[in-house]
Amino acid sequence: MTLPKTLRIRVVERAFASLVALGASAACTASTEPQLRVGVDDVFKACQVRVAWKESTAETCVNCLAAAVSPACECEAFKEFGGLCHAQDEARRAEPSCTGASEDCARACGAGCSCLEACYVQTSACKRLIDARDGCVVDVCTRSCD
Repeated sequence: MTLPKTLRIRVVERAFASLVALGASAACTASTEPQLRVGVDDVFKACQVRVAWKESTAETCVNCLAAAVSPACECEAFKEFGGLCHAQDEARRAEPSCTGASEDCARACGAGCSCLEACYVQTSACKRLIDARDGCVVDVCTRSCD
């Protein structure tokens, strides 16, 4: 059975319109999806980069360190880096092996990169997530801190 020519044209037009709408929808979705930043992806290497920063106490650096792991906001002061590492920090927070004890250990290390890495050696799942978060923060904040 062959469809009349006008019906075939309508079917093709509707199919084409559906494809165009689907493509536009996918393009809009793809362009608004944030890209995960990775950086050095290693807590020890990230520490070495941070230790070398010349402006680590400057206001823009401190703001970047705090805002990069926080949820994104529309604040003018944080627009360049706010929320860019939030997904990595949320993953770390959700990991049961990332305990307060390992965070306390990390804070006590100061600028000791070997010490910092040792805080996570017993928790490979947590270390993998700390590697991602710290690598991202260094990638995002080096411009503001170096």
